[in-house]
Amino acid sequence: MPKITDIVFKQDRQRYWIYVDGAYCTSIRERTFPALNIKIGQQIGCDQIKELETHHWKHAYGESAWAKEKVRLQKVKSLIEGLDGRVTVEIVGFGADSGEFISGHPSESGKPDLEVRTSGGLAVVLLVEVTGTEVMRGQTYWVRPDKLNYAKNHPTEDVWLILHYMQPVEKYVFIKPNLSKNYTVSKKIIRESTELYIEFSDSDDEVVSQEEFKEHLSQKVNQC
Repeated sequence: MPKITDIVFKQDRQRYWIYVDGAYCTSIRERTFPALNIKIGQQIGCDQIKELETHHWKHAYGESAWAKEKVRLQKVKSLIEGLDGRVTVEIVGFGADSGEFISGHPSESGKPDLEVRTSGGLAVVLLVEVTGTEVMRGQTYWVRPDKLNYAKNHPTEDVWLILHYMQPVEKYVFIKPNLSKNYTVSKKIIRESTELYIEFSDSDDEVVSQEEFKEHLSQKVNQC
């Protein structure tokens, strides 16, 4: 049975190099390493270590989280379609409408989950990334940097973020990223790993009301 024979931390790369049976296997991010709970002498194959690192967050959150994500998607889909009867919403994100484990990752990190189209599907009006948690943590809204980076990398697309929370009260939050702004990244410890987020609050210009989002949506449809 193969086993881990050495673990070397590379400060300049913020990663741990893992050796199995004396040979280099792979590297693990510093911020996810504690949660993997691997150690020298542990019997484990190189491919298994790679899989644990590659799909760390999927394993960390588990199937229950995927089911809750499906609920969020459906709720946001229904909300948007209810705001303007002239649009339909398609779920297009990588594995977004599946409750099963899907190996791999999307071709581009942060790619939105929803396409908002005019009825008949002729024109894409908006792209929407859906995020949030069942229980809102703290007083700010947490968004992963890759979701904002997608918007910056695709300035011709009208990208929005809609967050949904179930508790303590059901809430929708509408965020329009500022493509010219350099956001500060915060570190949050979740399930023994360090996750990176950009925090928004109600006082930020990017956070708009449901009525403002509805007005923007209506204007976009009118232009089609």
